[in-house]
Amino acid sequence: MKFIFLTLICITLTGRAHSEGLNLSVADIEYGKYLSGECVTCHHTKALNTEIPSISGLEPNIFVSLMLAYKSKEIEHPIMQMIAERLSEDQIISLAVYFSKLNR
Repeated sequence: MKFIFLTLICITLTGRAHSEGLNLSVADIEYGKYLSGECVTCHHTKALNTEIPSISGLEPNIFVSLMLAYKSKEIEHPIMQMIAERLSEDQIISLAVYFSKLNR
């Protein structure tokens, strides 16, 4: 059920990265890899916990849209809001492109 809810949120927010004029070409994949250490503490690359989804292979626009929604508190989740608030848009983009390159 949680996966279905997350999918609906992703579908709703997918166009947000484009509409806000974010440029995914500024991504630094190596910087994204460096920043990913905190993310993979919970979001293991192989989705070990069914409550915490894997973000490996996630479409960059979806990742960016979700992180911006956490950052702006459109999606309620205290931990993710705290993490997203600390990240700049360039950092979010770098993470998005890095995770999109990983296999699910």
